[in-house]
Amino acid sequence: MPLELVHPDWGLIVPQLIIVGTIIAILTADLILPRDKQGAVSWIAMVGLVASLASLLTIDWTAGDTTFNEMFRADSFSLFINIVVLAAGVLAVMISSSYVQSLEERGTMPMPEYLVLVMFSILGAMIVGASGDLLILFIGIEMGSLATYVLTGFARRRMTSLEGALKYFLLGSFSSAILVFGMAWIYGTTGTTSIPEISQQVGTIMSGEQFPEPALLLALLLVAIGLAFKIAAVPFHMWTPDAYQGAPTPVSAYMSVVPKVAGFAALVRVLAEGLGPLSDTWLLLIAILAIITMFYGNVVAISQRDVKRMLAYSSIGHTGYILVGLAAYSNDVPIDMSIGSVLFYLFAYTFMNIGAFAVVTWLQHRGQGVDLDSFNGLGVRSPLTALAMTVFMFSLMGVPPLIGFYAKYYVILAAIEAEMIWLAVAVVLASAVSAFFYLRVVVAMYFNNPEGEWRPQATPLLGLGLLIMAVGTVALGFFSGPVLDLAMNWVDAFEV
Repeated sequence: MPLELVHPDWGLIVPQLIIVGTIIAILTADLILPRDKQGAVSWIAMVGLVASLASLLTIDWTAGDTTFNEMFRADSFSLFINIVVLAAGVLAVMISSSYVQSLEERGTMPMPEYLVLVMFSILGAMIVGASGDLLILFIGIEMGSLATYVLTGFARRRMTSLEGALKYFLLGSFSSAILVFGMAWIYGTTGTTSIPEISQQVGTIMSGEQFPEPALLLALLLVAIGLAFKIAAVPFHMWTPDAYQGAPTPVSAYMSVVPKVAGFAALVRVLAEGLGPLSDTWLLLIAILAIITMFYGNVVAISQRDVKRMLAYSSIGHTGYILVGLAAYSNDVPIDMSIGSVLFYLFAYTFMNIGAFAVVTWLQHRGQGVDLDSFNGLGVRSPLTALAMTVFMFSLMGVPPLIGFYAKYYVILAAIEAEMIWLAVAVVLASAVSAFFYLRVVVAMYFNNPEGEWRPQATPLLGLGLLIMAVGTVALGFFSGPVLDLAMNWVDAFEV
């Protein structure tokens, strides 16, 4: 049946249009401003991101309106994804401005190009969150992925950066091929690429079948594998340690959050919404992935002395925790904690993980490396920075009353509600394992003597970003209820 031509509702895509306008403004400034003044473009990026955040207030997200022939959805789920992605973008620009500017002076990382790539990645993640069709979802994923590949290798004079970017690109390309192949099987089985219509077609197929069709199972497997690469779930995580270690530290901070948010948004849209009637089939697969991912990431992180590499494996472990929330999804229960806990965890993870990488960036500005010894005596040299890192480490560990504790608490509660007690116990055990390498950083800061040359440097924007993330990690723990309530509106998004 031919698509009906309707005028798009441009009001629903104002946040995305602002990001596009910001990209154009940055490119224009690159042409106009002299090289020694191009550090000012970071403020253009900041203003654009904040304006996009503010524009979210102009849309009625509860109505679940759609545009572009229902390919683009402005619902409660996309609202929360937009909030997380834009907040991560603001924090990433704050911690990267001085870092990129210092490298720009050496001719290695031009600031305008860097910010344009960040903006394209953010735009891609926002599109994924608002996708009502597999085609739009794939475009959003690839837009974000391509920008992130380039960002990983942006320190082009450093071989580790190029090596990490190459591994990320090659494995990402394979995963994209697998993903699009799975989407093709879904289309071949259901006759549509619209996610709501896929759900209806799969429900119709399943109503008369005792077991799912083999074609549906193959499609499910291919899509799950393709998206597992995007979120760095074990055993599809091979690119993560080298990419995080080789990339410029602010890029590592950014890519640890935004691509992961986009990947989970795609998982929720495709599995929970599109293939929800098949949930009895894919829930066990997701649960097994969660178990393997959380334990592998945390156990391997113990042996790492490079803090960026340690945080890379830590990120893999947190992917496992988030997968627990998805594994608790129930197609039969109209209101449950599952997807709400996933969204809340992504929100919490944004503050505490970007914050941890921000401290590493702060140390690099002062002539320190990225190994564990660089943290020796930080409690003496800079008590406030050490305190901020302690907050981030404790939050990643899951110590109350920090926001990381509530993130883990809600996924555990979701698993218990889904009668998956063994999965809830696994989260607790994996968190206990992670305490070793998180506390090791705290011990180095407060109980070891300072080492190496200390080079004082003023980084006001980075310091402000650290303050916001540290205070947010503490304060949002006390006010987790309203954030969770907003995340729980995903139920309304799926019912529209």
